[in-house]
Amino acid sequence: MTDSLRHRGAGGTVADMIFIDGGQMGALIRAHDWATSPLGLPETWPQSLRSAVGIMLANKHLMFVAWGPELSFLYNDGYLPVFGTKHPDALGRPFREVWPEIWDDLKPLIDAALSGESTWSENLPLVVERNGYPEEAWFTFSYSPIRDETGAIAGMFCAGAETTQTLLAERRLIDERERQKRMLQQMPGFAALLTGPEHRYEYVNDAYRQISGDRNFMGQAFREVFPDIAGQGFYEIFDRVYESGEPFARRTMSVSLDREDGDRSIDLLVEPVRDNSGKVTGIFVGGFDITERVRAEGAVRESEARFRNMADHAPTMMWVTDAEGRCTYLNRAWYDFTGQSEAEGEGFGWLEAVHPDDRGWSGETFVSANANHEIFRVEYRLRRHDGEYRWAIDAASPRFGSQGDFLGYIGTVIDIDDRREMEDALRDTSAHQILLINELNHRVKNTLATVQSIAMQTFRDRGGAGASPEQRELFESRLIALAIAHDVLTRENWESAQLRDVVLEAVAAHCGGDVNPFTVEGPEARLTPKMALGWSMALHELCTNAVKYGALSVPDGTVAIRWSVEREEKADQLNFIWEERGGPSVTEPSSKGFGSRLIERQLARELGGHVELIYAPKGVNCTIKAPLSAADDHSAN
Repeated sequence: MTDSLRHRGAGGTVADMIFIDGGQMGALIRAHDWATSPLGLPETWPQSLRSAVGIMLANKHLMFVAWGPELSFLYNDGYLPVFGTKHPDALGRPFREVWPEIWDDLKPLIDAALSGESTWSENLPLVVERNGYPEEAWFTFSYSPIRDETGAIAGMFCAGAETTQTLLAERRLIDERERQKRMLQQMPGFAALLTGPEHRYEYVNDAYRQISGDRNFMGQAFREVFPDIAGQGFYEIFDRVYESGEPFARRTMSVSLDREDGDRSIDLLVEPVRDNSGKVTGIFVGGFDITERVRAEGAVRESEARFRNMADHAPTMMWVTDAEGRCTYLNRAWYDFTGQSEAEGEGFGWLEAVHPDDRGWSGETFVSANANHEIFRVEYRLRRHDGEYRWAIDAASPRFGSQGDFLGYIGTVIDIDDRREMEDALRDTSAHQILLINELNHRVKNTLATVQSIAMQTFRDRGGAGASPEQRELFESRLIALAIAHDVLTRENWESAQLRDVVLEAVAAHCGGDVNPFTVEGPEARLTPKMALGWSMALHELCTNAVKYGALSVPDGTVAIRWSVEREEKADQLNFIWEERGGPSVTEPSSKGFGSRLIERQLARELGGHVELIYAPKGVNCTIKAPLSAADDHSAN
C-alpha cells in the first residue's frame, strides 16, 4: 500500500495528492515537515483524519481539527485571523501549547467532545493573547468528536465564527442608544421613539409621561396609548411622516387630552428614523409643553388690554418702552397734551415734542438709564398742542420679566409749570424770611450787647458796692453764652438745634492749647429753641464751675460728656452725663450758688425732666434726664 502511494506520488508528495488546493493553509500543510510531528507523515494518517482535514481546507468558515492524544492543531484559512501572530508556528503543535491562556476555559468543552458529546457555544467571551497582549474576544462555535476507522474517538472538529466585531458593534449601538436615551431624558422638552408603521413605543422620557399622564407606553401602538386624541389630526401626522419620510414641525398646537387641567399647548416636531440603508423604520417625536407660557401670554395680553384701557382714561401722561428704549405705547393724555399722533409719538418720535434746547440732555438721561436699568427722573419743557412750552417732570421705573430679564421702562409725565411758578414765589418768600431772621438775630445781639453795656455801666456807677469784678465777669460770660446759643439757633433758622452743636459751642472757649480736655460722644438729638437756650446756659455754668474749682482748674483734668437716646412710645428720652476726672478732690458746698440752682431747678423746669448734681470726691457728675419732645409744654411751669 505504501509503495503504491509513493509510486502514484512520483513527481510530488503524498500530501500533494491528498490535500489538493486549500488556499494558504493547504500549501503550508503540504510543505510542512511532518516527520518530526506526533502526527507523522500524511501518508500514514488514517482516512478519517485525511477526510476531516480535506473538508476543513475546502471550507471558508473558521475551522480546525485537533487530533491524537496531544490534540495536534490543524486549521484552515478562515482560522488565520483568530490566531494572529501565533500563525504559522501553531501548525501541528498540541492544542494546550497553542492556546495556553484559554485552555482552562475550553477544557470542559474539549472533554465533552472527546467523550462523544457535541457542544455548541454562542458568543463565548475569551481573553486571548494572539497579538502579544491580552484582549477580549467572542466566538460562536461547535466542538464535534471525530472517530477513526476503529470507531474510537481520535480527535475533534471545530466549526464556528468570531463574533467580536459584531458584539462590539452591538454594544456600541446599545451604548449609543443608552446615551441618546440619557440625552433625551435630560432634554427640557418631551421626547419619544416609536417603531414600525403602527408607531409602537420604544422609549419615552419623563417629560413625555408628564404631559401625557399615567399611560402604558412600552411596546404599545400610538393609537392604543392615545385613544382620546382621535380626530385631532395627530394620527395622520405620524402616518404621513412614516410613509413619506418628510419631517413635520409646528409651533403652538393645541391638544385635548383626558386630563383634569384641560387642553395643553405644545410645540411639536416629528422626524423620521432611518436604518443604515435609509429605510424609514420609525419616528422620533419631540417638542415642548408651552401651556403655561401660552396661558401667561394670554394673561399678559389681557393685562395689557386692561392697562391700556386704564392708562387711556388716566389724567396723567403715561408711556412704555421696549428693552431697546423705543416707545411702544403713549396713552391718550399724551396725545391730547402734545397734539401728536400715534405714528408721530412712538419709537423716539416723542422727543420731537420736547423743547429743542432740552432734547439732548433729556434724551441722554433716558439712554443712560436704559444701559443701566435705573430709576430716573428728569425735568424738561414739553410743547403743548397750542404750541406753548410748559415744564414737565418725567419719572420712570424699569420693567422686568418673571426670569429677571429687562423688558423696558414705564413712566409718567406731569405738567409742573404752575408748580414751578409757585416754587419760585416761595423761594422769594423764603429768602425774605431768612433776611428777617438774620435781621432779628442782629438786633438780638445788639440788644444783648446793650444789656451787657448797661449792666457794666450800672456796676461801675455803683462804685462796685453791690458787685465784685468776679461777679461782673460772671454776668458778662453768661450773656456771651446766651449769644452763642442764639448763633446756633440762627444757623438752623430758629427751628431746632443739634445737641452736639450746642455742646461744642459751649465748651469751645475752654479747648485752647495742645490738649483738648473734653470728650464728646452721643447720637443725633434735636432740641427745640427753648431747650437749646437752657442747655447752653447749663453747660456754661458747668464749665465755669469746672474752671474755678473742678477738673478744668488743673492741666491734667478731663471732662467726659456723653448722652444717649431711648426710643419710647410717647416721647424719646434723653440721658445726658457730665463727668469730671483728674481735678482736685471735690466736697459738696455748704450753700449752692446761682449756677447750681440754675442747673438743678431752672433747667429741670425748662426741660420737664430731672437733674442731679453729685459732688463725688473724684469729680463733679451731672446727670440730666429729659424728654426730647413737648419741651414747650413744660417751659411755662
